[in-house]
Amino acid sequence: MSRILPVMTCVIAWAPAHAIAQAARTTPPPSPTEEIVVTATRAPDPIGDVPASVSVISAAQIADTPARGIDDILRRVPSVDLPIASTDEQHPTDTIVSMRGLSGIRALVLLDGVPLNDPFFGYVQWSEVPLDTIERVEVVRGGGATLWGNYAMGGVINILTRPIDRTELVMASSGGSRGTTRTDGHAAVAGQSYGIGLDVGQSHSDGYVEQIVSARGPVSVPTSFTAHTAAVSGEAHLSETLTARARAGWYDNDQNFLTRLNTNTQRNLRTTGSLGWRPDRRSLLELNGFFIDERFLTDNPGTPDGADPLAEEYVQNSHLTRAQDRGASLSARREWSGWLRALSAGIDWHTIRGNDRARIFDETGALTRTDLGAGAQRFVGGFAQADLRPLPQVQVLASVRYQDFLSYDGTDDTPGGLGANLPHRHSNDVDPRLSLRWRLPAGFALRGAVYRAFRAPTLDNLYRAASVPGYILYGNSALAPETLRGAEAGFDYIHDTVRLQATAYDSVISNFITYRYLDADALPPGFDIGARLINAGRARARGVEAELSFRAADALLVTLGYTYADSVVTRNAEDPASVGVQQPGIPKHRVSAGLDWTGPRGVVLSPRLRWLGATSGDPDAIYRTQQHLVVDLGGRVPLGHGVEGFAQIENLFDRRYIGTNDGFTAPLYGRPFTATAGVRVKLD
Repeated sequence: MSRILPVMTCVIAWAPAHAIAQAARTTPPPSPTEEIVVTATRAPDPIGDVPASVSVISAAQIADTPARGIDDILRRVPSVDLPIASTDEQHPTDTIVSMRGLSGIRALVLLDGVPLNDPFFGYVQWSEVPLDTIERVEVVRGGGATLWGNYAMGGVINILTRPIDRTELVMASSGGSRGTTRTDGHAAVAGQSYGIGLDVGQSHSDGYVEQIVSARGPVSVPTSFTAHTAAVSGEAHLSETLTARARAGWYDNDQNFLTRLNTNTQRNLRTTGSLGWRPDRRSLLELNGFFIDERFLTDNPGTPDGADPLAEEYVQNSHLTRAQDRGASLSARREWSGWLRALSAGIDWHTIRGNDRARIFDETGALTRTDLGAGAQRFVGGFAQADLRPLPQVQVLASVRYQDFLSYDGTDDTPGGLGANLPHRHSNDVDPRLSLRWRLPAGFALRGAVYRAFRAPTLDNLYRAASVPGYILYGNSALAPETLRGAEAGFDYIHDTVRLQATAYDSVISNFITYRYLDADALPPGFDIGARLINAGRARARGVEAELSFRAADALLVTLGYTYADSVVTRNAEDPASVGVQQPGIPKHRVSAGLDWTGPRGVVLSPRLRWLGATSGDPDAIYRTQQHLVVDLGGRVPLGHGVEGFAQIENLFDRRYIGTNDGFTAPLYGRPFTATAGVRVKLD
């Protein structure tokens, strides 16, 4: 579905930092405004000593924000671009994520330093991470490919789960309107030299009918969603200098999307491991590895000839996608106390192999053909970074990555496709970044950065075709990686109970991935319209992001966020109508605000609001969503030692607005009023 958009999906080059992240979790922050973050520099640093635009979402903020998935919370973070609909209310391939107006899938999402982006399509299934198992989320805006590799063109989102540093039990269970239920649990047993943890989660929603009233019929159903996740993790201190960690997780979900026969199921297995050697407190050598196995089945309906599309349907195509994703990295870091504060370097290797087998049926249910798209990718890269302090108040981060890509074993076995044994495609890229932070008196600091980043096409972009009666969209095995050149400048103010950060950015994307329509003589029999993905044109994204957090009183915390994004295609000979049009799904203006008030007897009330301007739903701005203001409300109250009750209301005033309108489905409403209540237990 999302492949029709001009901004297409991409694939990951992995560079995990799980052991560094674990070390940071056990380091107490110097003050409430000096949290420790790891994603910006791949090392634990106070947030006030990082030359980047960074947001941190704590476990308490997650608990107090009405949400079913972490994507509902990230929508309030400046410059994070997500669909208006939540992950359980849209087709999985439309759960795209980008940052700074780049649109499509141009942000890297990590779970404890390991990629969460789907290996075949690039989307993110946010429900894979139960909310009550999260310790915090770090959002680093701006080109991050130098340190983290592929996908990090617009920035990096790192979701960090609860550490295994103490024996504890955390459980939360809730239920409410529209059949909504959610149960999360985290249990850990920790000894002097070991730790074992278990994370589990279950969520369900009967959903609501998303289509506008005029587009509903007998085939329409509420979009329901059920997900389960379980993960076991362990940590062992093999000696005073050697630590081993491992994690294995299982995830599945089932969705009924919009109509009776439109169903999606996913099954993922995710395993990771790391070995860290710290010969002294200033040195770290780390070896990491991971393996991911995925299975995704989507059934998509069509309408029998001459029938009412709102009244009759049949399964027209059934796509089964299988992919395996594996990788390893070796990194080292050495710290000093002089003007050369630290040196870091690492190498990483990453391969993806997958296939998409599509069975195509006629309206009688007979199999008419089977389409196959398959291939493999290999990424090999390395990075180096120097942390320099030429003056006590000046920090300079100089980093560079070399990345080598290879796409091979490609097959495009579809009507009019390119066949099997497609030519291998090889390319490489050098991506530097230079960042500067100058600390001024009274808590102020100035920041600036220039960088280059990249994004490689996914297996979906390269080899998979998607078709419906009369229309087919091809991948393109000759696609080259996109490249971005960007610059940013901003300032920080961190003092006592106030943290303010504002940044202006400007970036240009070359080799922009879009599509072109095919001439009639290039179409296979039975198809009236067809298109193929291409590298064409250029895009520009520039804007301003600002975030303010301050404690107005001992019992009152205030947060404000604002984003302005000017994001347009500047050159596209294949679709001139798209030039100068704001990118799909990117509002020009976005505002968020929140209050956390602690009252008598420990009662906490947390209203949240977000306002988004209208957006384009397609490259030519033919279809539009509606601007809207949504107010949510959360609250919790202590019930006894380690026990609290909580209640959450989404869309408090039940505002109705069109949140999805891309021209491929009927316009869809955003989530209506939904209320849930539950109990959370914390024992240690």
